[in-house]
Amino acid sequence: MAFNSEQARRVRAGALVAFAVLVVGVAAAVLSGAFGSSTAPSERPAAGEADAGARPAGDSDHDLDDIDATYEPLVHQLQAKLDADPGDPAALLGLANGYFDWGMAAMGHAVDDAGRAHVEEVFEAAVQRYDAYLEGNSSKPAVVDRAICLFYAGDHDAATEALEAFVESDASFAPAWANLGMFYESDGDSKRAADAYRRAIEAAGEDDAYGVRDYARQRLDALDQ
Repeated sequence: MAFNSEQARRVRAGALVAFAVLVVGVAAAVLSGAFGSSTAPSERPAAGEADAGARPAGDSDHDLDDIDATYEPLVHQLQAKLDADPGDPAALLGLANGYFDWGMAAMGHAVDDAGRAHVEEVFEAAVQRYDAYLEGNSSKPAVVDRAICLFYAGDHDAATEALEAFVESDASFAPAWANLGMFYESDGDSKRAADAYRRAIEAAGEDDAYGVRDYARQRLDALDQ
């Protein structure tokens, strides 16, 4: 699973996100700026983002075509908004987040190689938009969301390296540590995963603004079993 924060704020303000996704046999959670929802949380600015209210990600009655039919028009709307004002960073970030949400929603419905390849393409499209946004803007949640997208696009090494570089320069952002722990755990490195989860708990502090602490403790307990 992936723990991501931006959606969390947008969708359910700081709730813990539990994606029903199997990643290398590990149920993990991705955090991106704030813990997210049962679809894909992250801490992205609300401006320019697609409305997640109709998100069907957890509905078993929907298949991948239904997910695409829901998200593709939303992404087209976000692209049209960006085309109308290419210099609007909120519109660019909104488009990146739209692809992120689409990928997270589609992931649990990709049942064959073609479906999984399609999901990877959606996440790669998100990475491209995050790259464009981050060229001229600073956003911790966007950096973490980008790493999450890299991970689910299949580039685990690049995703891990991105968050390792992030926490080396800023160790205070709890979602980065939590996601890094998930990356390590899903790739079988339990020791480094546990270390990252402990750092996530430490960085979360007493207020635990992103809902990271409970998630990290749960993963630590699971690793101890």
